[in-house]
Amino acid sequence: MGELITSRGKNVKEAVELALTLLGKDISEVEIEILEQEEKGFLGLKSKPAVVQVKVKDDNKTKSSTIESDNHKTDVGKTEGNIHNDQSQIIEELLSTVEYEPINSELNNDLDLYDMENIRGKAWVIDGKVYCKDAKNKYPLIEPSKDVQIFKNGKLIRTTEVISETDVIKIEVPTEETLPTWEITISKDKLEVYLEVKVGKRINNIPIDIEPTDYLRIETVKVTTPLTINPSDILTKLKERNIVHGIDYTAINAACASEQDGIYLIAKGNPPTTGKNGSFQIFNDVEVKKQLKERVDGSVDFRETTEFPSVNFGQIIGEVIPPIEGTPGKDVTGGVIEPKKVYPIKLKAGTGVIIVDDSKVVSTETGYPEVKLVGQLATVSVVPKLVIQHDITIETGNVHYLGAVEVKASIQDNMTVEAKGNIKVDGNVIRAKVLSGKSIIVNKNIIASSLTSGNGLLQKLELSKDLIRLTNGLNNLIAAIKQLSQAPAFKIHSLKVTGLGPLVNILFNSKFKDIPPLINTIVNKIKENSSIIETEWNDFAEVINKEFISFHHSSLRDEEDIDKIIKQAESLYLPVINENDNDPQFIKANFVQNSDLYSSGDIYISGQGVYSSKLHARKGIKINGFVRGGEIHAEESVIIDEVGFRASSYVKISVSKDGYIKINNASPNTIIQIGGQSQILYNPAKNLYAKLDNLGNLVVSKEE
Repeated sequence: MGELITSRGKNVKEAVELALTLLGKDISEVEIEILEQEEKGFLGLKSKPAVVQVKVKDDNKTKSSTIESDNHKTDVGKTEGNIHNDQSQIIEELLSTVEYEPINSELNNDLDLYDMENIRGKAWVIDGKVYCKDAKNKYPLIEPSKDVQIFKNGKLIRTTEVISETDVIKIEVPTEETLPTWEITISKDKLEVYLEVKVGKRINNIPIDIEPTDYLRIETVKVTTPLTINPSDILTKLKERNIVHGIDYTAINAACASEQDGIYLIAKGNPPTTGKNGSFQIFNDVEVKKQLKERVDGSVDFRETTEFPSVNFGQIIGEVIPPIEGTPGKDVTGGVIEPKKVYPIKLKAGTGVIIVDDSKVVSTETGYPEVKLVGQLATVSVVPKLVIQHDITIETGNVHYLGAVEVKASIQDNMTVEAKGNIKVDGNVIRAKVLSGKSIIVNKNIIASSLTSGNGLLQKLELSKDLIRLTNGLNNLIAAIKQLSQAPAFKIHSLKVTGLGPLVNILFNSKFKDIPPLINTIVNKIKENSSIIETEWNDFAEVINKEFISFHHSSLRDEEDIDKIIKQAESLYLPVINENDNDPQFIKANFVQNSDLYSSGDIYISGQGVYSSKLHARKGIKINGFVRGGEIHAEESVIIDEVGFRASSYVKISVSKDGYIKINNASPNTIIQIGGQSQILYNPAKNLYAKLDNLGNLVVSKEE
C-alpha cells in the first residue's frame, strides 16, 4: 500500500506542493483527494485553510498496468498514453482552477445586507490582496504608487483605472536583498585566524491594509531583516583550509549572529617560547673601580686613585654561558612551530689571551680586557697600555689608540691624543686636543686646550634622549596602524602591494607631525658627530632616513618592520645609558687656563684653580683653588673655594634645577644660576650655598 499524507495550506495548490515536498515525489507519482476547500472570511477574519490527502501510487498496480499496456500495443498504446496524460492534466487543471478562482467572489456569501450596502462601489486591501464590490452607479478607482506594481487581469496598470469584482488584481512589491559576506584570514605566523563579517539585509515592502474606500492608493512600509551567516559554512571553510587547532566556537557563533560588521578572532594557536642564545660572561673583578671617594664632610679625597680595569697574567677574564632552548608551539593548522634556533657563543682569542676548555678565557699578560661582540662571535683581547716616554710633538705625530695611553711627558702645540681607554699625562697639555673614551688625568697644567672625557658619550647621551622620544612615537605609530587595520572600511590587503610607506606618510601629515622633524634632527646630529661615534649610529641614520623621510625608497611592509627599527634604536641608546650609570668618567688636572673641558662624569681641579675657561660636567665639579672668569656648569653640583675676578669681569656658575652650588669666597659680579633661576652677587660673600626650594624658588644663603 502506498504512503499517505494529509497536508494543509492557504489554498489547494500550496497544500499539494507541501505534501509533494514531504513525500519527495512528483505529481505523476501520487493520487490527490481534496478534503476541504480553503475559505476566506470578510476582511481576513474566520478564514480556513485547504486540506488535501495525497497518496503515493501502489508500485504493483503501476507495474501490472504497465504489463497490461505492453500486451496491448498497437492503437491501444496511443490510447494508454492519452489516459496517462489525461490524469496529469486533470490534476493540473484542478490546481490551476483553484489558483485562478476570482478573489472577490468568495466574499459575497459572508456579507450581510448592511455590510454589502456599506462596501458597494469600494475597494480595500487585506494581507497584500485587493478586494472590491460592484455597485450599480459607480466603480472604485485604483491608482499606481511608488514601490508597488499592480496588475489588472495580467496587465500592468500605469494610470488610474476602475476595477470590478470580475477583475483579477495582483500586487507585486520589490524585495531588496544584500547577502552577507565573510572572509577568513590567517596571520603570517599561522597563530591567529580572523573572520571578517559584513552583515547582509533583506528589505521587504509590505502593503498596508486599507479599509474600503472609493479611491484606492496602495502604500507600503519597509521592513528590514538582517541576513546572518550559517556557522556551518564557516566550519566547512575552516576544514577546507586545514584549520583544526585552537578554534573558538563561541566567537564563531557570535560573529555569525552579529547584526553589525566586524572582525573576530576565531582561532588561536600556541606560540613557541623563546630561547636564549649563548653569551660570554665577564667576571666582576675586571670591572672599573672608582678612583675618588667622598669624605664624611662631603669633600673629595684626591689622594685616592681610580683602579682602571685590568687583568693580571693567568687571570680568568670570563666564561661561556651555554644557550637555552625554547619550547615548540602549535599553529592553527595543527602544525608544530619550532622555536627560534638558539646559537652558542663562539670564542675567538685576540691578543694577550688563551681559551681553556673551549669555555674560559685566560689572560696571558697584564692589561685591559676588551670584548668585541659581533653576532655570536666574541673576540676577547687584553690590550696593553701604550706608554710614551717623551713629549707628543710634530715628530711623533698624533696618537690614536684603542687601549689606554700614558704620556710620561707633555702634549705640545696642535697635537691630538685620542684613546678608547684612559689617558694619563704626567706633564702639561698645551694648545692640544685630548679625547678619551674613559677618563683623563693631567698631573700638571692645561693651557689653551680642549679635553673631552667619555669621547662621543656626551653626544650619544644627547642622541639617546632623542631616540627614546622616537621609539615612543614609533610605538604609538604601530598602535595606530593596528587600530586602523581593524576598521571594516580599511583596505588592509592593499598594503601588501604598496607597503606601509603611503600609510605612514599620511599619518605623518596628520596625527604624527612631530616624528619627521625629530628624525631629521637625529640624522643631522649623527652626521655632525660621525667621526667620534661608532658606525652603527651612521647605519641607523641611513635606515630611518630611507624608511621615514625618503618614502619612495621605503621597504616597510608591516608593523614588524617598524618594530625592528625600534629594536635597533634601543640597541644604540641602552648601552649608552648603562655605560653612563655604571662607568662614569672624569677629568683631573692641577690648573686650567683658557681651555674647554667636557666630562661625561666629574671634573676635579686640585691645584691653583681655573682661569678664563669653560668647564662642563654631567655630574659634579670640584675646584680646590680659584675661578677667575669663564663659565662653570655641572648637572649635580659645583664646589669652589674662591670665585671672582680682580678686573670686575663676571663669572657664571650654573647647575641643573636639582643641583646645588657651594662657594667659600665669592666676589661681586658672580652669577649664580640653578635651573632657570639666577642671581648676581653685588657684594662679596662667604660660605655661599644655593639651591631651589620645594616651590622652585632660588634660595641663596651666604655671609656678606
